[in-house]
Amino acid sequence: MDYIKGAVEEYIDAYKRKLEKLQKTIPDLDIERELKVVREKIEEYLKVNNEYAMLMMELETYKDKDSDNYVSLTEIAKLKNPKNPSYVIQNWLRNRNTIEFLSSWETKNNPKYSISGFIVINKKISDPSFSLTVKIWKRFTNATGIISKQGNGGGTYAHRDIAIDFYIWAFPDKRYELIRMISGKASFLEKIKEELKIIKV
Repeated sequence: MDYIKGAVEEYIDAYKRKLEKLQKTIPDLDIERELKVVREKIEEYLKVNNEYAMLMMELETYKDKDSDNYVSLTEIAKLKNPKNPSYVIQNWLRNRNTIEFLSSWETKNNPKYSISGFIVINKKISDPSFSLTVKIWKRFTNATGIISKQGNGGGTYAHRDIAIDFYIWAFPDKRYELIRMISGKASFLEKIKEELKIIKV
């Protein structure tokens, strides 16, 4: 529990620093009110599940300033390789499971997604000379779940669902936490089922 409290305070401090920078361009920004809203959100997360809350709080830190649903994969990748984050992202993209996951996300969320483009990339991915980038993925498939931004604040951004996959791929300990959370929920449901059986008897 101390670990979670410490992580919450770290997150609040980091968020406060971001707001203070933002206040230079938005002078009437009410930092205290914004921090109160963030604390309330965190409390809601914690009510649901501690592991999930931690994961979501960490992703919030890397959220795109222009969209609540998109997260910077570049910033997450810097935790793994500060000098060359794009290399981390490219390695993730070279994984066949990754592109199949991306294809599933696009199929369910993007009506303009090109499955024929995915088939072309899926054939090329096993060729060692082929290097898949976000721009190539987008050009072939009309993908919207993962995007590349240029200029100040640029980098690779992905929808939160996709960012979770990238995060747990890059950091296996996060994958373990997520599995533990799912396993805990499954055990809880099993207990309820057993109790219901007893009541019926």
